Amino acid sequence: MEHETAPVGLGEQAIAGMGRAGGMGLRNRRTVAARVVAGLALGASIAALAACSPGADYPAVLDKPEARADKPMNPDQVRQATDALISDRNRLSSDAQASQQASQQAGAPAATGSTRPAGSAPKP
Repeated sequence: MEHETAPVGLGEQAIAGMGRAGGMGLRNRRTVAARVVAGLALGASIAALAACSPGADYPAVLDKPEARADKPMNPDQVRQATDALISDRNRLSSDAQASQQASQQAGAPAATGSTRPAGSAPKP
């Protein structure tokens, strides 16, 4: 009668897992292969994340930006741009108010929720 011996430290479980040829069984090979594949996938994902880190695109802390190609606006240009923005705002506001008044005069209900739902009683 043959006596099977397991590698040192593995005991009865290793003997149960060994096939007739003395190697690992098919189930253990699949487990080892799955662990190797999982480890490689984890390593590849870590490498991909490290390669795509956003810190690589930023300049160093003490680097100064390049000089601007355009000069900043002088006070007259700032005043002119501000006046243009204010006039555009006023025109758009008056257009919106005029269209709202026209829709109210035409008999359309206000869009503010001032009409009661059908069948509801007035509030006291």
